[in-house]
Amino acid sequence: MRRRTWWLTAAGLLALSLQPSGGGAQVRWQDLVFTLGSSMDGYSGNFSAVTVSVVDTTRQAFAVAGELGARGTLSLYRSETGHRSLEWSFDGGVRQAAAFGFRSLDYSPRELAGNTALSWQQSVGTWGYLTLRGAYRARTVKDRPPMPLFLQPGYDNPRGSLHLDTRSFEGVSFDGTLDVESADYKATEFIPQLDLLDRKSAGIEMGARWGGTSTMRFYVSARRTEYGKQGTFDASDPFRRDHTARVGLEWTYASDIFAQVGLEGVVNRSNSDRPEYDAVSGHLLFQTPLPGEFTLNAYAVLLAKSYVRTTGFALLVPGEEADNASAAYVQLTRPVSPNLDAAVRLGWTRAETNTGNAYYQRFGGSLQFNFRPNGG
Repeated sequence: MRRRTWWLTAAGLLALSLQPSGGGAQVRWQDLVFTLGSSMDGYSGNFSAVTVSVVDTTRQAFAVAGELGARGTLSLYRSETGHRSLEWSFDGGVRQAAAFGFRSLDYSPRELAGNTALSWQQSVGTWGYLTLRGAYRARTVKDRPPMPLFLQPGYDNPRGSLHLDTRSFEGVSFDGTLDVESADYKATEFIPQLDLLDRKSAGIEMGARWGGTSTMRFYVSARRTEYGKQGTFDASDPFRRDHTARVGLEWTYASDIFAQVGLEGVVNRSNSDRPEYDAVSGHLLFQTPLPGEFTLNAYAVLLAKSYVRTTGFALLVPGEEADNASAAYVQLTRPVSPNLDAAVRLGWTRAETNTGNAYYQRFGGSLQFNFRPNGG
């Protein structure tokens, strides 16, 4: 993580030091996990992109990688009544890869990524709970290869949100979220175009949920995003602004078996012609125990997307290619000791590069070990 994550870490430690002793203020790890893994991925497709300084003629590549990570949630404070709580969470790691298949030379990209967050939850009378959250996410990539091995560029991404969950009113509960964020992409002297992707955005989402073991949730959201360095070639309205609306419906079943099915529609409009699009997606999430202490997890999301206007150049925001992607994976997990489990995963992704309508595919498998020192 970047050094600027220190302020959230320091805030968490300060809050820890200020809490009085006693059962209501007991500090404890809710979860702490160390991860060691390896993977192999193959890439193919249409890899035209504006943010890559080196052009390679290959249309296929593969990579082997090893990764080391840690994540956890620390409960800093919880009132004896449970009406107030303060939590600090983090998730970070390093991934070292060796890439093959390029015609010019082979690359050894190293990715360092992480995020940290501080969350305060407070009951609002008998209405429900209010959560205030500040977060910071950062990423850096060394020896970033050209296409077709797509890696997002480095960035700094502070975020803040205010979330409300209400109690049930005659069988229906409501939720709402306000959030703001900014993103600063790390341009280099060889890739100055990355500065064009810097953005600031704000959004609101409102939802309603009903049911028990089987629940339905309907939600709508709206977001405004400003790109202060992307021009529109219109002197009266010179910088790009996007307005995005989403509407979705989710069904969730939670028992020994967990299942979720959702459908979402997205409309993105802009004062710049390039990024306007409509999209619809469906997702499926499934988890079930199997004989022999195995657990099966499966996930799939399928997306159809069309641009409103046909242009020769449709620049996307890094992150959109992940948000607007089709993907699927299946994973088997099994404990190998009281504090250690192993997971094998096979996955597939089809997503856009930084240029609209330029798609790549990734097929891969991974082996991962998760160690919980506190037995959580």
